[in-house]
Amino acid sequence: MDNTNSANNTLPANRIREAMAAVTAGQQNPEAAVPCPVCGAPGLQVEDRSVRPHAEWYALSCTSCGLDDTLHIPLGSRPGSFS
Repeated sequence: MDNTNSANNTLPANRIREAMAAVTAGQQNPEAAVPCPVCGAPGLQVEDRSVRPHAEWYALSCTSCGLDDTLHIPLGSRPGSFS
């Protein structure tokens, strides 16, 4: 995988799909060494910082490439939830 954006430690926009898949893989098998969406190295650290029911928010970090960023997934509101 290309890690050209690792210098600034952020998740490149073209890797968001891979990051979401990594989060899902980690949730399904917490003991597995999940690959980093930027460099592909196993051992991506995922910390769930979600504020449900408003958003899913994950902190992603990789010691191999220096990734240190968050993935924010807004969730839809329910009718009447703001009244």
